Amino acid sequence: MVLARSLTLLALLPIAAAAQKPVPVRVDLPTVKKAVVTIHALDASGEAIASGTGFFVTGGSVVTAAHVLQGAAGCSVELSDGQTMRCSLAASDSAKDVVMLLVGGQPPATLRWGTSDDAKDGDEITVVSNPLGELPGTVSRGIVSASRVVGGTKLLQISAAISHGSSGAPVLDSHGQVIGIVRSTITEGQSLNFATATDAVRYMLNSPSAVAEAQNFFSSQASAAAPPRGVAPSGGGQMRQIQVGQTVNGTLTSDDEMYPDTTYDQKWQFTTQPGTALTIDLSADDFDPVLIVRGLDSSVVNDDGGPGCASRAAIVFPGSGPYTILVNTTNTPLRQTGRFTLSITRGLKPLIPGDCPGAGGVPVGSGQMRQIQVGQTVNGTLTANDDLYPDTTYDQKWQFTTQPGTALTIDLSSDDFDPVLIVRGLDSSVVNDDGGPGCASRAAIVFPGSGPYTILVNTTNTPIRQTGRFTLSITRGLEPLITADCPGAGGVPVGGGGGGGADLLQGRSVSVGQSVQGQLTTNDYLRRIDSSYAQQWAITGSAGQTVTFDLESDAFDAFLFLFGPGLSDDGSQDDDSGGNCNSRLTITFPQSGAYRIMVNTRNKYETGSYTLSVTAGAKPKSLQRCSRR
Repeated sequence: MVLARSLTLLALLPIAAAAQKPVPVRVDLPTVKKAVVTIHALDASGEAIASGTGFFVTGGSVVTAAHVLQGAAGCSVELSDGQTMRCSLAASDSAKDVVMLLVGGQPPATLRWGTSDDAKDGDEITVVSNPLGELPGTVSRGIVSASRVVGGTKLLQISAAISHGSSGAPVLDSHGQVIGIVRSTITEGQSLNFATATDAVRYMLNSPSAVAEAQNFFSSQASAAAPPRGVAPSGGGQMRQIQVGQTVNGTLTSDDEMYPDTTYDQKWQFTTQPGTALTIDLSADDFDPVLIVRGLDSSVVNDDGGPGCASRAAIVFPGSGPYTILVNTTNTPLRQTGRFTLSITRGLKPLIPGDCPGAGGVPVGSGQMRQIQVGQTVNGTLTANDDLYPDTTYDQKWQFTTQPGTALTIDLSSDDFDPVLIVRGLDSSVVNDDGGPGCASRAAIVFPGSGPYTILVNTTNTPIRQTGRFTLSITRGLEPLITADCPGAGGVPVGGGGGGGADLLQGRSVSVGQSVQGQLTTNDYLRRIDSSYAQQWAITGSAGQTVTFDLESDAFDAFLFLFGPGLSDDGSQDDDSGGNCNSRLTITFPQSGAYRIMVNTRNKYETGSYTLSVTAGAKPKSLQRCSRR
């Protein structure tokens, strides 16, 4: 295990021991052991070069330490029952040494996030890990020795036994909730081990910078590492150019970039006129091609949508670009290379699914961006050839434009599956399940711009991989949301549909010196990352001005965010600094401008009344612990 040099100095610092009596640890070890996995770092040939520990969290992501995958070209996850699955990166923060991974299927168990700010020196903790990569399910116990900030990241110093292979393991508090991620150990000292505190990383999937870092993580790591066992470096790194109307012939080789699933890819870039309808075709006799188009609000992926086993994407491009095409392959057979033909033609050509005999891989997306107009109702079919959403449900993309300031209602209904409606193109996505009549989904939004906006026809994740016929419509005006009238819905409600973009504020604003009351309900925006409801309030800040935000509620465990200019993508956040499960956040505005306060909850699906106050100056953090958990 590699230890950061800055941590070595910590061995000389005194440890402040707590005088309080430790709280007995109550951890459901059988469940924890099912949620803890072994992470294998893979080289360009697919061989394991290192291993560490990880764990499933609520939402299905796997969390581990970033340095576990240092120098890797890919990764796999081994479950406690020995089953091994490929994984891909969803979010990465190398500075904090944490990554979040995506794997297919349902996790055997998940762990809940705790609040690292609640951890006090002397608190008892539990670590479950796989030391040396050969001892899965190993349990060690200790205490929180101290909390430290190193390089801007809060670390928990813990006394639980840590060995090589334990990196990325969960550090559990007395409630069995994750408050830290094992990071490093100082071998010269006794029980000098460190974990990254969770409060700064639990919302990584909401961070654009963390998601962007993940997209290039494996290629950058692999190119920085020495070629293992004579394997050629994986990454030509070249951005080639192609023009609309052009056909190019190329060769995919082992010197090209390595995709997260350890296939090779080659990048081509083009520009076009806004609103141009184009068809991109990729064919090859030497390998089974997969076509990926980036630069839209979500990537388009297609396998076998063209003639035979060729790939095709037919899209109306909203802007001039530049857009990036990835020439890629299916992941079986391994490491495919060879000659290919790539072309961009004007107009939308039909997709031709199901005519590839003996395709080497599983279809991974329809690649088509369909069109719908305001006032139109369309009937469609969601199939196994459509795109796969990160939670392994299928989705189909529809695009539309409108006049700025137009109030619209989007309805999605189906008798064959439990529909989920997602609207993108606002400053945050709107997600709704069961907001329409019966089990239908509905989003009622005032659209601030002309678009284009993208609608994802999606499903709940239970039952798995739902498909079937649906009806999608866009009507003028704001129709009311209809909650709690879906009998036996297949999934959990995932959004009020009245949030997102400018609508997430819904005209709410607050000023310094003001105290306001609000009500968090099931009609509010639902954060898919942790299934908690949220409201936003606008506030204007002046550079250098210090203010304190207090969020108090007797109905739910409060969680508070602040987003705006000069703050990180994750925003500033607080859970219990106001005492008794209330939030308090003191901040000095780094810049003048418009900021957004997010009223949120610590636990999923909590609702109720609250009071939000903004006062000038700083307030001390309350020492009263949260007793409602």
